[in-house]
Parts: sequence; structure tokens; C-alpha cells
Amino acid sequence: MKEPGWVYLVGAGPGDPGLITARGAFLLGCCDCIIYDHLASEELLAYGRQGCERLYVGKQKGVHAKSQEEINRLLVEKAWEHSAVVRLKGGDPYIFGRGGEEALALMAAGIPFETVPGVTSASAVLAAAGIPLTHRGVSRSFHVVTGHGEEGGGLPEDFYRLKGCGGTVVVLMGASRLEEICQGLKRQGWAAKTPAAVIQDGTLPAQRRISGTLEDIGEKAKAAGIGAPAVFVAGETAAFRLLSEAGRPLAGVRVGMVGTPWFTGRLKGLLESKGAGAKEVCRMELIPCRDTGVEESFGKLSSYTWLVFTSGNGVRLYFDQLLESRDWASGRKRDLRSLGGIKIAAMGKGTSGALKEYCIRADYVPDAFNSESLTEGLLARLSTKDRVLIPRAGKGSRKLPDGLRKAGIPFFDLPLYQLRPAFAWGGAPGAGASLWPGAKGLGMAEGKGRQEYDFLVFASASGVDAFFSAGLSPGNAKVCCIGEATALALASHGFRADGIPKEASAEGIVEEITRMVSH
Repeated sequence: MKEPGWVYLVGAGPGDPGLITARGAFLLGCCDCIIYDHLASEELLAYGRQGCERLYVGKQKGVHAKSQEEINRLLVEKAWEHSAVVRLKGGDPYIFGRGGEEALALMAAGIPFETVPGVTSASAVLAAAGIPLTHRGVSRSFHVVTGHGEEGGGLPEDFYRLKGCGGTVVVLMGASRLEEICQGLKRQGWAAKTPAAVIQDGTLPAQRRISGTLEDIGEKAKAAGIGAPAVFVAGETAAFRLLSEAGRPLAGVRVGMVGTPWFTGRLKGLLESKGAGAKEVCRMELIPCRDTGVEESFGKLSSYTWLVFTSGNGVRLYFDQLLESRDWASGRKRDLRSLGGIKIAAMGKGTSGALKEYCIRADYVPDAFNSESLTEGLLARLSTKDRVLIPRAGKGSRKLPDGLRKAGIPFFDLPLYQLRPAFAWGGAPGAGASLWPGAKGLGMAEGKGRQEYDFLVFASASGVDAFFSAGLSPGNAKVCCIGEATALALASHGFRADGIPKEASAEGIVEEITRMVSH
């Protein structure tokens, strides 16, 4: 007799996808079905393996994709279809997330389940805004309530039991009732001058904090256009702002990224270290080219004098394939000795760093990390007796091949990989934003709010084409392209690059954005 699969009630955290637990990320990567709500970051869906079913069941105020009863039935149904189902819920499943109801439904149906705690917005959003829940000598307790009462009613009954509790009061899901919340606290004896704050889109690049007192915070929030999702906090610690602005020239800047996970992951870390918020807009995946002479090039390595790499992706793909190939004569797998006396050039820190992963140091790295400098530097070192192999992206810059051809230096331009879109997020910038067609198969919901960005970064010409093919638009964001080839692709779609870094690298992009912000 068939046994039901396991259901995992996983807390997705407060919004920033980096705040999901390691256990939650692991389960997303190996499950058969993800059932997710409105608060879970769509970026977390990328953890799911290919072929994983993704179902959106989100609930917003007045708009429910499915009722709670329908979600309960769906969990039971999918448990009988799959061996592992992840129910991805915003924050923590058991903190105003109705996870308890889902657990009871699974128990009643005899479905095995596990609860994976998540980081709750009650603490994370305040911490991200520099507000401690407790502080010695200021607040020794905190109290968390929901701003949602019974259907058709006011605030929940527990809210009116906060009289004399002291400490810090946190209200979740109360953005539409700020005035009522403040009046209710004052009626219970809280001083009108008690510090208060409201944080919208906490832990996300668009996070906003409005500070005030119980007397004026409602009016301030209304004037600022604060809406859901938002967290309200009142108490002496609400006046704190424990944030370090030192060395954070990009504090508050929001950056959208289009590139491969390897590149955007590094860029995100660098941007966040400078204070910026960064989020993928369109994810690109690397697809190896077939029948382009890669295997043949391994057998002819001894005929080349220079091996030139223009990206870390090219380095990793080339050497991974080299080390898996076999020597035609001996039948043994090749290793780095196959390179013999070949000299190696790399364009940039990222590319030379990728070579070091294979215990190789580049013989030449140009001072400026771009196609022009690489071409000029190589032409000064090469002669017509040299023979150059260039493993790289299929849509790479033509500067180097054209320069070698003009100088009469023999070369082989080896298209090693192409970049294609995995999917684009529904929250991309611009009024005309829509989903990449493949995203609909991932269960992403139309109409989930767009994310506005200050800057949009393109790491490849392929990424530019994918972005516009998805019907997306830069909107009012300033556009930064990693190099001239990417900028030309952008121009073909009728847009001009606002910035091109001197160094074609993640570090160069951060430097260029910092320069643009300072001006």
C-alpha cells in the first residue's frame, strides 16, 4: 500500500532570502513540490530543483488565492502525490502564520510532517532597522500582537491587555490600523510621547523606517505612504538607531541585478558591504555549447602558445571539461600537465581568481580589466609565430578576435558556453514589467508588487536580451553595464548605459555605482 510523503512546514524568514535557515534551504533543494505564500521571497523558489512543482497560495488583505481550508486540503493531496512537499511560509510558521492549523490538518489526515522554524519579522525587521527588542536598563520584556482581529471586528482582544505591561510592543500586520493602534495604547495609559516607529518592507532593499511618537507616528506614516507589509513598534527602544554608517557610501541604494548566480552572488555581497540592497531581477544560466571543437582543442593544446580567458565562467567550464576528457593516445584522463608550456592570460581579478582555483597563476593580467586593455597588452606580447586559443562566451566582445586578425596572429575563437534566462522575477522595475514566460511554469503570481530600483546592472549582452524579451523595462533606474559589448546590446533595445566600469568585474561595478551616487 502506498505511503504518503512528508510535508515540511518551512519558515521563509522576514523577506530577505538570505535569512532562511540552512535546513529550510536544504529542503527546498530536494523536495518535489513547493507550496508558497505571498510573504515568501520569490528568490527562494530558485532553490527548487528542475521539475519541482511550485504552487502559489498567497493571501493578502482582501485577496486570497486560496482559502485556508483549501490550502489544508492541498497539502494533504500533494503529500499523496509526492514524497516531499515544502509548505513555504513567511516568517515563522507558528507566529501568526496559521501553521498550527495546517499541522492539525496534516495530523488529522495521518500525513507525516516536520516544522522548520523561521526567523520572525517581529525581531528581524526591528534589528534590520536598528531597533533592539530589549535593552538593559530600558526594556526588559517585549510583547508581540497581531493587528488583525476577528472578521469584521477591530483589534484583537489581547491588544487591550497591554496596559502597564511596559517593555516593547510589536504589532504585526497592522499597517492599515496605525491610528487605531496608537489611540488604543494611549487609552491604556501609554504616554503620548512614547517613542514609536513603523518599518515597511523590512530586511529588503526597499526597507523604509518612519520614526515618531504615539502622538504623531500615524500621521507621519500616512504622509510617507507607508503600507503593508509593515511592522509597528512602541516603547523606549523604538528611539534607538543601532546602525553603523561607517564605510557605507551606498546606504539605502537599491540595485537590481541580471546575471548568473555566481556573478550576482559575489556582486550582492560587495554591494551589501557598502550598505546597498541588491536583488536578482533576471537570473541567467550557463549552457555549454555543443560540437564547437572543445574536445578537439584538448587534443591540440600543444599547438597553442597562449590560452586566453575572459571570464571566470569560461575558466571553470573549460578546465572542468579538460579534467574529465581522455587523452586519445593513452586513454587516461587529462590533467593540468596537458597545458605544457602554454602561457595563460586572464581579464580581471575574477578570471585570474578562478584560475587559482585550479592552482594556475596567469602569465598576464591587464592593468585595466576590459577587452581593450587585454587586446592591447596581448598584441604587445605576441607575434605572428604565436597561436592563440580563446575559450569564452558565444556572445563575447569582438575586440580581441578582431585585434588578433588585424595583426595577423593565428587564433581559434572557441565558443564555450551561452547564457540563457532561467527566469525573471515579477518584481522587476518599470511600469511595463511582466514575467519571463518560463516563470509562469514556476507558479509565480501575476500582480505581486513591483520592486523599484535605483540602479540596474547587466553582466552580459545575453542578459540584456533576456531582460527585454521578458517585456521588462529599466524604468527610472540608472543602468550600469559590465562592458562595451553589454552596452551595445542595451543600445540595440533603445537604451543608453549610464555607467560602464573601468574594470569589467563585480568590484568594478561597485566602484562605478559608488562614483555615480557620489555625483
